[in-house]
Amino acid sequence: MSLKGKKGVDISSSNGSVDMVKIKNAGYDFVMIRCGFGDDIKSQDDSQFEANVRKAEKAKLPWGVYIYSYALNKTEARSEVEHVKRLLKNKKPTLPVAFDMEDADGYKSRHGAMKKSVITDICKTFLSGIKKAGYYPMLYTSLSWIGSYIGTDVTDNYDLWVAQWNKTCDYKGDNLGMWQYGGEVNYLESNSISGVGKIDKDKCFKNYPTIIKNGGYNNWKKPAAKTLDKAGFKKGDSGSGVLALKQLLILLKNKGEITATMKNDGIFGGGTEKAVNQVLKKLGYKQNGIAGEKFIKKLGKLLN
Repeated sequence: MSLKGKKGVDISSSNGSVDMVKIKNAGYDFVMIRCGFGDDIKSQDDSQFEANVRKAEKAKLPWGVYIYSYALNKTEARSEVEHVKRLLKNKKPTLPVAFDMEDADGYKSRHGAMKKSVITDICKTFLSGIKKAGYYPMLYTSLSWIGSYIGTDVTDNYDLWVAQWNKTCDYKGDNLGMWQYGGEVNYLESNSISGVGKIDKDKCFKNYPTIIKNGGYNNWKKPAAKTLDKAGFKKGDSGSGVLALKQLLILLKNKGEITATMKNDGIFGGGTEKAVNQVLKKLGYKQNGIAGEKFIKKLGKLLN
């Protein structure tokens, strides 16, 4: 089942002992679980994290994690990366690892960290660090912080989980991964679930389990690329069929989808092989330099 367009919830120890089956039966298809807050200190692990992960997996609910940031500088942000890495060791979430950037209790304000340059550097340090560690990063923040406290070098380069308790989400970027549409208040539905209580609710805009598994993120082993065609045009071939294939590849290059340079003739040379392999890589297939019937059909779809 794709999670694109599906609803879910996000939880922490403040929700107590959560019944995941009731969440699932109420029509919510994923859960984002707080793993902890601040520096890599065991006392700052979320007390319900391990139990919540076990219950989500037993209920077959896809799950991801978030850490509430108390970082005031890049050094503390790096400690928060280590905090997540420790808690996710030997775990395989199928949703992103989110960095919760807000100032719910005024801690950042009291310590003079509410500056765009500071907040941006903290976010960049955590997100790049968690990505380098092999996890799929996401930034959680409110709509009002985007641009005001967090620069575009972060918000344009990572998926966003936008908090806006509203009837619609006003953030329209292609990197919108999730929308938290309700918390203490909810303009779309009840802010609670029967038998669970008040709970934050979210909508997902990307099919993260497929993205994460296929990409080899979050401790998942990236699957070996499959062969698209075992027979077809290949290096050394020539003729009108090769010429037609190259016309399609040249059109794709003109669209900026590939970069390989080819001569406009009917000979399948090194440049054509490189172009074919660039398309195969883009589609997630083994780069064997062969353009068969399946390749040509997929090439047509890319052009359309």
